[in-house]
Order: sequence, then structure tokens, then C-alpha cells
Amino acid sequence: MLFRGRVPAGIEECPQPGFFVDLNLDQVVASVTGKDEYTLTPFFYSPLGDVDAVHYRQEVFQDLERPEVREPVSAFESQTLTANFSYRTKEMSREHHGSGHYHRALWFLNAVEKYCQAVTALADGLAQVGVRSRGLRGLGHYLQDYLASAAFTGMQAESLRLKEAIDAVNYCVLVKGDRVTVGHYDDQVDYSEQVTGTFERFQQGAGSDYRDTRPDWQEEDFAELAVLDLVAKLYPELFAALDAFCQQYADYLDATVALVDREFQFYLSFLDYIRPLRGAGLRVSYPRVSVESKDEQVLDTFDLALAAQLIGRGGQVVCNDITLTGPERVLVISGPNNGGKTTLARAVGQLHHFARLGCPVPGRDVRLFLCDQIFTHFEKEEDITTLAGKLQDELNRLHADLALATPASLIVLNEVFNSTTVADAEYLSAKILQRVSELDALGVCVTFLDELSTLNQKMVSMVSQVDPRDPAIRTHKVIRIMADGRAYAHAIADKYGLTYERITAGRRAGRGTS
Repeated sequence: MLFRGRVPAGIEECPQPGFFVDLNLDQVVASVTGKDEYTLTPFFYSPLGDVDAVHYRQEVFQDLERPEVREPVSAFESQTLTANFSYRTKEMSREHHGSGHYHRALWFLNAVEKYCQAVTALADGLAQVGVRSRGLRGLGHYLQDYLASAAFTGMQAESLRLKEAIDAVNYCVLVKGDRVTVGHYDDQVDYSEQVTGTFERFQQGAGSDYRDTRPDWQEEDFAELAVLDLVAKLYPELFAALDAFCQQYADYLDATVALVDREFQFYLSFLDYIRPLRGAGLRVSYPRVSVESKDEQVLDTFDLALAAQLIGRGGQVVCNDITLTGPERVLVISGPNNGGKTTLARAVGQLHHFARLGCPVPGRDVRLFLCDQIFTHFEKEEDITTLAGKLQDELNRLHADLALATPASLIVLNEVFNSTTVADAEYLSAKILQRVSELDALGVCVTFLDELSTLNQKMVSMVSQVDPRDPAIRTHKVIRIMADGRAYAHAIADKYGLTYERITAGRRAGRGTS
């Protein structure tokens, strides 16, 4: 369901990509996966390679956003989470007789019964709502064939027969001192009714419910386990059939159903993550992706990790627009510190990564190029083990990544070469951007060097804005405009009355009063 065919080999061993921390994707994925009982992180580390594969996943996401589809799927996931037996206790049905053996066997029987119910309900639910995606339609066809198979129908029938037979078992327990005797029930007097009637007149108010509320897999105490073993001796044929059932269906969980159970969590967990973002009025949508056109547009985009934090504490999220048309390839983002430049750069990286996963992305009217790789360069601590110095380390990393980059790659540079002089930083940065231009790769460059925005026709200048009434206040809006450091300097000068106009006006006023 996540893939049109088999799960790619080696996906489970896929490491966290190197750009994850720089783009705060590690925070997003950690929030999406939670405790990650299903080990979902490899799916988020493994982007898709073609447009149709992206569309395939987008279709499933869109299906699951429909309440009528989400309902049976959520019910199935609830059942499998409650009765997620095989993953934890697969060997219990093979254990030798011993303390708790029949308790585990009965629990296993209950697990199979719930499994059969859950799969049947899911198949019926998908058939009734009319799913549209290729993934869920294929799953529906598979489940119908599976439910009709001899393996499933035989297992379900035998589980129901055993359950009914065990539920019909009656027995008596005689406790005398420290001795417990278990025997057949032969219409003996039920003293519980007499005891209840005797003490009923002393009852004051509603009584407490002392019935056991522990989970099914909670071990019983030794006395209850011993009683169950004695009951098994009273009904040897029935419990022998139970043993045979556990042995025969030890591997009852269908491999495809188990995989679907896990893959549903990928979709549902991500939809759960973006739900509060949409609830706060932010737009999250499905991008149109291409491997041919590098024209891009995203309106009202934002950093997913930052947005989740801000909304969690009641803050406001600032959205921005980005566009690339014709020969344009690289966003050169400049402006004052703490103005949202790095946040927008991270957002661009997040957009491309989640688009490659087939997930909905932050923004509206989204068109994106389906990049093959993402490279990031954010400031890092100097590695003293290399004895090369911070600048040399940075050059080495850039050289290695540019050697691997292709025309289909995305390269995110965040204030590189800050450890050197302005002249050297400008020279080196220009060389790097020239190499990116020669590759015709997409890029983002956060910089304090305005000159880089006019390097060639592939550069697009974007500038983070300040409040015109108070330049000390950052609006975190980043707009497409020619970089001009003087604009920010003029705002500061105006705040303190140091612009040419205000100075000359003051001098004229001074001469007038002399």
C-alpha cells in the first residue's frame, strides 16, 4: 500500500539522512511517529523515485482524509493495536506445558478471534465506502480473496467453535483451608445468591465494582492459574483441541495484513500531525510534482516543526510565498538577523522531502520539482580531530557534496563561510553558487552578502522584512525583492532621526531660530 510493488530491499536498515537535523525534520518525524511501536522511521527516511509513485501515495492520503474511509481503517487499527499479538508473543503458542500455559493459550484464541473480526470488518468497510485510490482498491480486492480462502475460513470456524465450547464450560471450586478442589458442576446450589440476599439489607449506597479490569495479557496470580490447569484436566479433550489450535495457527497473522497494519500507521500518524495545523487555519495540500519542469510555486508555506511548536503554545505562524520560473533556480535570502531567513530555507527543504514521500506539504497551490537528493550546509562546530580548521572542514564538506550532486538535486546553504573575512566569504560563496548554477540544480542560499543575489540570472533575491515603524521588530515575512542593505540601514537611521532629510530639516529649523 505504501509501494506499488514489494517493499524495497534494505529499507529497514536505512539510516537517518544527513540533512534531517539541519532541516528540523528529525523533530517532525519524532512527533509524527511518537513511540513508534511500528518502527515507521525507515519509511520517512526513504523517498520515492518517480512521479507516479508519489501520486500513488497521495491518492491513499486523500482517501484516508474522507471520514467514511477513515472510520473503518481507524477501527481496524484500534483492534490491531489492542490485539497486536504476533509481534510480541509469537512463541507463546509453542511453549511447553507449565505455569500459565492455558492462560496464554486462551489469550491466543481470543487474539485470533479479534484478528478475524478486525480483518472482516475492514474488508466490508472498504467495500461499502467505495475507495478511490489504487492502493486501497488493491487492498480491498486482496482482503476479499483472503477472507474466502480455506486457510482463513478454517481458522475462523475453528476459533469460534473452540470459543463457544470453552465458554460453555462450568465447574465448581471448593476451598477448604489451604486446599483447593476443582470438580464438575452438577447443579450444585449457587450460594452467591444467598450471600447477596443476606447482606443486601446492610448495603448503604451503590457498591464498588471489584471486577478485574487488567489487560487481557496481564498474568493471573498463581491460584487462578492453578485452577485453570485443574479445569483443563477435567476437560482433557477440549483443552487438547485448544493446544492443537495454538500449534496449527501459531503463524496466523497474514504477512500482507501485518504489513498493511504497519503502513496504515504511516498515513494516519502524518494526518494526525497536520490536523491541528489545519485547525489553526494553516494550509496543507498535495503538491503537483514534476521531474521535467523546475518551475516552482508554493503559497503560504511554513516550517512544519516551528509551526507545531507555535500552535502548541498559542503562537502565530507567519507564512511566506516562493516562486521559481524560467531560468531561476536559487533563492538568495538576505536581510536582518532573526528575520525568518533560515526558517524559510528549512521550509523549502521540508517541502521537497515530504513531496518525495507522497505526503501533503505546508502551503497551497504547490508545484514542485521532484529532486533526487537534498544537501544541506548549516554551521557546525569545528572538528578538532581533523586538525584542518573550521573553514577547511566546511570546504571539504561542500566539495564532497557537490561531487555527488546532480542537476536534479536541491542544495540548501545557510550562511556558509561565516568564519572568514567578508571578502573571502563573498569570493567563496560566489564560487559555490556558480557551481550550483553550472549543475542547474535547485538551491537556497541564506546570506548576509547582498551581492550574491545578482550573481546571474538563476539567482532570485528574497529579503526578510522589518516593521517600517520600528526596524527592531522583525515581521518574519520574506518577500521577493532586490536585496539592498541600505533599506535596512535607512530604517535604523530613520528610527533614530539620522536620515539625511531629518538631519537637514533639523539644521534648517536651527538656523530659523538663531
